[in-house]
Amino acid sequence: MLKQMSLVIALVFTITSQAQTNIPFGSSNKAHNITALEYLSLMTNPENFAPRNYVRDTPEWQPTLDVAQFKYVLVSGDASNGEALFLKHEIAKNLPANMKMVVVVTAGNLKSYQKEYAQYLASDRVIFAVTPSAGGGTWARDAFPVPVTHKDGTASLVGAKYYRPFNGNADIAQSISYSIEPYKFTFVGGNILADENGVCFIVDSFRRFTSTDADYKSAYGCKDVHLMEHVGGLGDIDEMIKPIGNNTILTAAPEYVDQLKSWGYNVIEIPKAATPSYDYRTYANSLVLNGTVFMPTYGMAKDAEAKAAYEKLGFKVVEIPSNELSDSFHGSVHCQTMAYPDMTLSAFFAQTGLELATH
Repeated sequence: MLKQMSLVIALVFTITSQAQTNIPFGSSNKAHNITALEYLSLMTNPENFAPRNYVRDTPEWQPTLDVAQFKYVLVSGDASNGEALFLKHEIAKNLPANMKMVVVVTAGNLKSYQKEYAQYLASDRVIFAVTPSAGGGTWARDAFPVPVTHKDGTASLVGAKYYRPFNGNADIAQSISYSIEPYKFTFVGGNILADENGVCFIVDSFRRFTSTDADYKSAYGCKDVHLMEHVGGLGDIDEMIKPIGNNTILTAAPEYVDQLKSWGYNVIEIPKAATPSYDYRTYANSLVLNGTVFMPTYGMAKDAEAKAAYEKLGFKVVEIPSNELSDSFHGSVHCQTMAYPDMTLSAFFAQTGLELATH
């Protein structure tokens, strides 16, 4: 009884302290944001603050550019709402010819998902991966490891712990190509993006969780780190910018323009979709797959402006309605997906901790 009361007191303290900073908790594990119970578990687990044991301070890899050539796009078969389901079907229908789609499912639902995706893709272009907790990976950008590119051009995966239960055979966030102790810190893939030189951008928000500046360089291979002010949205960098190579960065945050230019970047502004009433809307949270952009839309006049901005850069644009995804679940297209460069299937499944579904 005393233990239960202590947990209740801790939970009330956690909720109160977070409310004072205007950080909303997710209402359930379907929401993008962490729930109060998840946050309590995270902050009271000493393992999340354990010392790091890095083999080297500056690894030779760096985070893969968000507009690189990708081989796989990964989504959870579980859908938080109709817009999330529409997004996944649109990706399947518009998947670039040289790519495959990986759908994460539970074994019990495999047959229904096979039938569902057979409407859009040939069987050799869709891979079903099994995990006991597919629903926990709805926000794939946060749940799965981040791709990194080595000096020789090969790819591997590096990741941190996720605050929500989601795993395959082991800790999916640990890269088998990096011989250190499993990463103990908690972080999310939506809050790290890098330019083509490995310079990383991270919003200095609560979404850093238990990660430190040293983790970004020693784990992910960032060559330098720019901590950006939290100026809106949930607090992830993929809501605000998109490095697209050639020293160029797209941004939906006017507050960032001068700062990015001072670092020598060519800056292209895209419309700011967010309003005081709808702070989580953003056109920057798009998914780019080998020349095709899956872009959030909101039934606003600015949708056409954002689409034109991407098309001017040579991208094909597929529009994805995201009102409920952004307004109610506090995420969008990029948050619901993860993309990986070319690697063998055996390496892919080994490094994600998933199992290939048996038909």
